[in-house]
Amino acid sequence: MMGDIEYEIRGFLTVRRDSLRVPLRGSLTVRAVPGSEHFTGNLVLRPAAVGRRVLGVSLFGATVRIDAESPVTGRIDEQGQMSATVKVDAVLTAVRLGGWTLSGGDSCRTATHAVVPLHSRPGFDLALGGRLAGRYQRPPFTGCGWLTPAINLLVAGPGNAAVIDLIPST
Repeated sequence: MMGDIEYEIRGFLTVRRDSLRVPLRGSLTVRAVPGSEHFTGNLVLRPAAVGRRVLGVSLFGATVRIDAESPVTGRIDEQGQMSATVKVDAVLTAVRLGGWTLSGGDSCRTATHAVVPLHSRPGFDLALGGRLAGRYQRPPFTGCGWLTPAINLLVAGPGNAAVIDLIPST
């Protein structure tokens, strides 16, 4: 592999066993480590809106920003299976309940980084891209004021999944 490979990212994170999905859109630039099967990457994701509506009325909504706090690191093994890991923080930049904004800014965020492991099926080709998926535990949130206990009840803990499609940029 020569030089950098750039991908468009499309996918989602599930929250608490798929009760809510956070859409993922952004980019990943991957660079191979010369002479090895390892690579590093730079992940950039755009903020996403999530929420629940009942009979057309908004119950709650939030704007979520997922920030990579480390380079993506990984390798492709002899069977062509890609394994990668990234550390991310989640920031709720806006929280709305029944149409009212209850929280905003950058203070409502995960207390520690979430470590998200991702794997492909065998036969992954960096040049063609493909699907990566993994399960992870979401750390508790902090800095959300009086909403912190409710947010942690709803979103912190195990049983979360990430599904990402890497689409080569042309």
